[in-house]
Amino acid sequence: MKDLRLAVVGAGTLGSELSRLLAENSFSNVLLIDPDRLEPHNVALSSLYRDIVAEEEHEAFTHYKTELLVDWARQKYSLTWESFAAEIADTGLGRLALCDLVISCTDSTLARVETALAARVLNLPMLDGGVRGEGIPAGRVSWFSPSHDAACYLCGISEIRRAELLSYALSTSLGCGLPAEAPAMTGAPDAVRETAAAMLELIQSFSADKHCLKTSFSSRIEWDLTAQSWIQKDLKLPRSVACPWHDLPEGEWLPLGYDQPIRDSLHRNNMRVQLLWPHCLEARCRVCGHQSTPNLRVARLRRKAVCAQCGTIGSYEPTRIIDSVGDEDFAADFTPRQLGLTKQHLYLFRRVFAPMMRRKDVDEPVA
Repeated sequence: MKDLRLAVVGAGTLGSELSRLLAENSFSNVLLIDPDRLEPHNVALSSLYRDIVAEEEHEAFTHYKTELLVDWARQKYSLTWESFAAEIADTGLGRLALCDLVISCTDSTLARVETALAARVLNLPMLDGGVRGEGIPAGRVSWFSPSHDAACYLCGISEIRRAELLSYALSTSLGCGLPAEAPAMTGAPDAVRETAAAMLELIQSFSADKHCLKTSFSSRIEWDLTAQSWIQKDLKLPRSVACPWHDLPEGEWLPLGYDQPIRDSLHRNNMRVQLLWPHCLEARCRVCGHQSTPNLRVARLRRKAVCAQCGTIGSYEPTRIIDSVGDEDFAADFTPRQLGLTKQHLYLFRRVFAPMMRRKDVDEPVA
């Protein structure tokens, strides 16, 4: 079933190698997601990017990685893949909801967490791959079932680390620091190829039967010096009872009219729309004090926003954040476009029950 719709998050070394295998095996419905342009370090371990750079020379480094891969797939295999140059959290749940499988090839732990949250909300399976550090012949492939009882990506993270990442991605507090990131994936070229091949095998199994992979598991792929061959060690992934992302809040995930005031969508009484990602409307640079109205997702603001006055990257601290909108809120008068919210996004519509006010009886004596 090569019409399987795949969302591939991360178009670096591993993502480009997996893209090559997907194209060679005629997977025609692929959405490539990555916010960055091609950089020299992407080329060192990627034979595909080396070929692209050899053809386009320095011009290749002016393009987004997703655009380069989509053009390559079209020219060489006549495949009409889709490119989206953005972080996974800015892609829009509505766009991801059209996919059958979410695949993570990123070397960012935060991006993996955001990918896992999107997959959990949309009840989609997630395939995650990674390679070890500089020159180490080892990789890892993990499959996360959308089942309530199966482990998700967050289950395998320590409670302290999980709290740190979720606080940074989802908290509306103003004191969250940037979580430490693991080094970029720079594993051995053979490990990249073997890891991508193992990921393709799972994709093909899922393509043949969407119900065949019901549990979550991980496989370690490494070079065995004794046998002089690649071996794969499988490990079951238990669900963490402390993981908060198995009992999702009740409500419906629905779109908003992008150019309609949010209030128009709250056509039922006592309804609020919940944003999966908190959004910053006002911020202040901690270096020069510059006030700004960035209209950006909070996690993106904290990492990448550039101060318009002093030019410092990541110096803005949110001073006004929204994570939900109700009929009584000022933000309800604005459209999602005016607030800078993501296009093709879904929002959790929840009913809010106001506390009942006790009406004082007219015959009750006044104290």
